[in-house]
Amino acid sequence: MEVFTKLESLISSQNTAVASAAAVIAEIGSPAVSIAILDHGTIASRCISTVGGDSETLFQPCSISKPITGMATMRLVQAGKLQLDSRIVELLPDHIIRILETLHTKAITSSEPTSGITISHFPGYSKDAPEIETILSGKAPTNTPQVKVEGLPGYALSYSGGGLIVLQIILEAVTGQDFPTLMKELVLDPLGMSRSYYALEEGEESISKAHFTGYTPCDAQWHATPEMAAAGLWATPTDLLKAVRAIQQSLTGDTGEEFLKKEIAMEMLKEVQNTMALTWIVPKNAFVHSGSNTPGWECFLMGYKDLAGSSGDQELSDHQKDIEDCGIAIMTNSAAGFTIWAKVFHAITYLKGWPSLPYTIGGSPVGKIPFCAYGVKIDERWIDWMGSWLDQENEFVLESNGNEPVLRYGSNVVTRLVPAAIPSIEYAERERSIDLVLEGLEMMIRLGWKDGKGGIELWYDGVPPRMLHLSRVD
Repeated sequence: MEVFTKLESLISSQNTAVASAAAVIAEIGSPAVSIAILDHGTIASRCISTVGGDSETLFQPCSISKPITGMATMRLVQAGKLQLDSRIVELLPDHIIRILETLHTKAITSSEPTSGITISHFPGYSKDAPEIETILSGKAPTNTPQVKVEGLPGYALSYSGGGLIVLQIILEAVTGQDFPTLMKELVLDPLGMSRSYYALEEGEESISKAHFTGYTPCDAQWHATPEMAAAGLWATPTDLLKAVRAIQQSLTGDTGEEFLKKEIAMEMLKEVQNTMALTWIVPKNAFVHSGSNTPGWECFLMGYKDLAGSSGDQELSDHQKDIEDCGIAIMTNSAAGFTIWAKVFHAITYLKGWPSLPYTIGGSPVGKIPFCAYGVKIDERWIDWMGSWLDQENEFVLESNGNEPVLRYGSNVVTRLVPAAIPSIEYAERERSIDLVLEGLEMMIRLGWKDGKGGIELWYDGVPPRMLHLSRVD
């Protein structure tokens, strides 16, 4: 796929002092980034690495395990073996109910994203991983507190890894199978996800090693995660996009042979609150999930689909609307990998002409500043924004230096502006933004419109992104 050649060229251009895209990726923070692109139903992949491996090398998708678990759950709903409105007290063994230590379990349904169940993140274990029931109790050698209900069911949205543990036990109880087996039968095998496992096969050697940075390996090659439904999957980006493709085909409902019935798939992706659905995050025009595992994994998965009613206010151009059956999966083996996958995501959507994503509570690439698009001519409309702009008491001056834009801050700091490798957005005025990176800094300006007038957004690196709306000095 030509886009990978363009992507590697774009990445390598960020630093002329290093020899390759892989070296740039390592310098930014990860020894490897494994990428797959779903383009109108066809999947292609590439692994960019300084430590070996290829597109078949296994990574931990981390919390992307949750939506894959959600797909298995919906298959059981479809088969009539589970109802989304079933009370978990009716599905869990009595001793599990006692561990959760609350009468409010009677009010929680099996699909409740507002359950009030605790624990959002599980660090895993480098050795001697406890049983799942011990993890629920919080007793030694568990490294997380007891999982319990601490909020009123239905009152507030919560990101609950603990809730996925409860779901894991429910699925095992409903099917009578251990979790890796039921996931293999319900999702992995039907979708041909042959390089995906909730339990690594004996003798498996093509496994990436966790790193702290692009150069420093973690003490353990990986952590075992008994909390499999929440964070225990091993996979490749290609396999993750097979799951995305199956959902997209289910939403179309054309053949009657889809992985999920259309109404079941739509129920799974229906927004509950603040872009959160059942195990997926659903900003406008997409369904996504990111993931982060200790000691060193950061990943992202996204499928495009027009989801009516989902949050987000970005309007798409006619070209960008041609994104059915498209998606992206990016996996890194570094604790610093968030920066990598976010920049790579921006770059792929930029090169493909696909839309980016609005910020979501589930971790969005908008929180990172894109790569520079060196060699691309800057839109000449930028001169319309020349002049002084204020952020509270701080003044920025957009001016010309030999016909190139620069941004002046204070009396001494002048920064060259370079085209940003991120999709532009279209405003109600039918004009597109001009996005420029402050060279050498993790900052970007977006020249656009607000209330019919030209304006500037100043983006800082961070989550959520800090977008300061500058005011023109008359």
